[in-house]
Amino acid sequence: MTIITPQQILVPKKVYIGDAAELRCTFNSPSSALKQLTANGTAEVSALSDISVTAEISALSDDYEIKSITLSPAGVDFYQLSLNFVSWKTGLIEFPNLTLEDVTIVFEPVPIVSLVSTDNLNTTSLHDTAAPLLLPGTAYKLYGTLAAIIILVIVLIRLFIKRKSLLFYMNTRRLLKKYKKNKKQTIRALYKIAAEAENSEEPVRSAKASAEKIQKTLRNYLEVRFDFPFTHAATSEIMPGFYKVTGGLLSEIKEEAFGEIAASFVRTDFIRYSNNAVFEKDELKKMIENLTAQIETLETVEKDKSEKSKGGNEIA
Repeated sequence: MTIITPQQILVPKKVYIGDAAELRCTFNSPSSALKQLTANGTAEVSALSDISVTAEISALSDDYEIKSITLSPAGVDFYQLSLNFVSWKTGLIEFPNLTLEDVTIVFEPVPIVSLVSTDNLNTTSLHDTAAPLLLPGTAYKLYGTLAAIIILVIVLIRLFIKRKSLLFYMNTRRLLKKYKKNKKQTIRALYKIAAEAENSEEPVRSAKASAEKIQKTLRNYLEVRFDFPFTHAATSEIMPGFYKVTGGLLSEIKEEAFGEIAASFVRTDFIRYSNNAVFEKDELKKMIENLTAQIETLETVEKDKSEKSKGGNEIA
């Protein structure tokens, strides 16, 4: 009886539990019985009935399941025994010896790899899953944010370049709003003076009070409108102050309107400083209406004079 320990190759090299594998055993033997077995090529050992095969390898065990055993010629007196199996355990599997006539094949233990094995030699290390570079939808948000930043930078640059024009525009709008409010308050105050005078039972005293209130209201209006100290100007200084602050750049119709307002100071001075002077019938009412009309004229925007008004203090 010849005992042979063949050269073994496990295919694949790493076999995991439950995987189908093949153990290829190559050996040399001058046995005439093996020549007879492989005379027609590969022989299925489990199907042989005319030779003596020791049944020490069961087809099914707790450790493995044998699918097939074949014997093939591999040259002169060389043979290859292929054992196809499925492993049901990890670690080393030891197949019992296989006897073919006068030859006994001794198998070496076969290693089966465990998926959870800590053996660095038998396991394959898996890299940790890399976190995604960007969360889903983040790319669109980044591009949108980048575009918004670029637009914002462009706007800021343009604002910086146009800052003088922008400041001039903002100051102009603020002044126009201020003038509009000043006009409304003045007209409201003038009509209030007329209403109070109508309800007064003392004509002289009421006339003097109304004249003083009219002058005070007009002085406040003119000082705000032309940025000149009209509240401290005497009646004789009203018209010269107007020419000084405007430089004679206003239209003729506005000069006439201001002249009407300046004339009202002369009439109200007479009422204030005369002993028994009073307004004639409906004079106060007509004066208030006239002053309101002249104020509206001064506030009118004249487009053809806009270029001249840029060099002076007048807006409109």
